[in-house]
Amino acid sequence: MTASLRDCILAAADAVDAGRDELGRLDAVAGDGDHGLTMAHGARAVRRALEENREAPPADLLAKVAMAMASIGGAIGPIYATGLLKTAGAIRASESWDGAVTLDRLLACADAAVGAVTALGHAKPGDKTILDAMTPLAESLRASEAEALPVDEAISRARDAALAGAAATSGMIASIGRAARLGEQSRGTPDAGATSFAMIVRAAVDTYLAAAREQTSGTAR
Repeated sequence: MTASLRDCILAAADAVDAGRDELGRLDAVAGDGDHGLTMAHGARAVRRALEENREAPPADLLAKVAMAMASIGGAIGPIYATGLLKTAGAIRASESWDGAVTLDRLLACADAAVGAVTALGHAKPGDKTILDAMTPLAESLRASEAEALPVDEAISRARDAALAGAAATSGMIASIGRAARLGEQSRGTPDAGATSFAMIVRAAVDTYLAAAREQTSGTAR
């Protein structure tokens, strides 16, 4: 049995908790160092949302998760809430949605999230924000769709693109948000928001792929 959306979200929440100290350290370079704690609060709120909405279909579940993230406030809460709500809308817009994970659906969700976060904060790739991990993920999915790659390979590449994008922010100078006031001093450390997004993507994708491998192995026996 493939991993459910709920499984992937729970794995992401666990990853954020495990990375709390690292995220706080990264955020302390240019901010107040609370990104890890804020994301950990978000993880707890998300777990409550999952517990309270056990039977919710995917789009509704994402909307509930979005509201959970909105409740944590700060700068990052609205970013995740907005991106997740648009992702839920992209799922609802798929008239033939049947729960199957397909590349075109994943790309539609990624594009919706990137567009929403861009409109919210008016940032662009290269500004040293979460978009520097989100945008490479979407671009990777687009390239995989053009190559007609299998879903498992496509999401593996997208995960790696998000991780590489987050790591690459270390060499960038922040040009938006609180970190922008540091100028050249903001270079040398990865962006905390991009890093937390990459953590979430890695956990969700790895959970999905592990379940897919288990299903394949079980079918072969």
